[in-house]
Amino acid sequence: MVFSEEVASFLPVRSLGKIFLYAFCVLLGGALVAPQAWHLIQMMPGDWLHGVLGDVQRMPFHRYLSRSTQIGAMLLLWPLLRSLHIHSLEELGLTPSRCMLRDLATGFLAGVPSVLLLLAAFFISGAFELHANWSPSVIPRIMLTSAVVAIVEEFLFRGVILGFLRQFLGTGVAIIVSAVIFATLHFLNLPSSGVHEEAPSWWSGLAALAAFWKGLPSWPIIEWTFATLFFAGIILAWMTTQTGALWASMALHGCWIFGQQFFNSLTSYRHIPSDAFLPFIAPSQCHGAVAVGLDPLFSLLLAGLLAVILLRKRRTPHQYNICSQ
Repeated sequence: MVFSEEVASFLPVRSLGKIFLYAFCVLLGGALVAPQAWHLIQMMPGDWLHGVLGDVQRMPFHRYLSRSTQIGAMLLLWPLLRSLHIHSLEELGLTPSRCMLRDLATGFLAGVPSVLLLLAAFFISGAFELHANWSPSVIPRIMLTSAVVAIVEEFLFRGVILGFLRQFLGTGVAIIVSAVIFATLHFLNLPSSGVHEEAPSWWSGLAALAAFWKGLPSWPIIEWTFATLFFAGIILAWMTTQTGALWASMALHGCWIFGQQFFNSLTSYRHIPSDAFLPFIAPSQCHGAVAVGLDPLFSLLLAGLLAVILLRKRRTPHQYNICSQ
């Protein structure tokens, strides 16, 4: 079956409307569920799961809001894909990979050296001071967080969003647009100054979303944060299109998250003007997950170069075209 030009041109507009509706429902649902999740978790014994639940109970409300929206994004993803008439991963540009282990190794080999370079630059900068009471018991939690976030974000941004955009924009433009979306949405994951009550009300999530801009950092740091996220999105998207799978980008993404969170558990930024060490380094943003400054950008450049070298002989998979089916 071949679509007419009129129908083919209408598909992107209609599909983009569904995606915007999906984003609205995710944010609205997360905002309404977060206060209920907070109250439910506060009712449970804090010593459950060897004290892990107690740590969750002490989390600020904006972390509940962030997690609620992430879970909502995953739950509503299946209805979105069905409404877009996407029935297989191949339609998103993802092919069954026989090179899973090799792709994972590629991601780790590109990620580990870049993370080590970044951590060395952090220590040398003098912008951080070590915690006196650090405990290695945080490592399993950091590893789990790194794996879960990498899997969820790669499937959503490099799987669904990038795969959909490639159908109508071409690979090059789709990579850039998906990187912009990836960078922009991370600013919703900032602490908001809109909610401070000890026991959130049912409208607290909506108030936090409405006031999220109050939690934004100063303008120079916003620029550097966006640059870090944008170039990370470019590299991860390119790896996905080059391999036709998410394994390499998941491994690289997980390395970055683990390295940043591990460093955050060891140190804290010195309490001086936040832009005192710019352009080289500044306080990490988005709950400490995004490093800021030239040092992180050099680290990303190294990861990208290593990825290009490791995948230089990889044959780019055929792009599935939904409009030709």
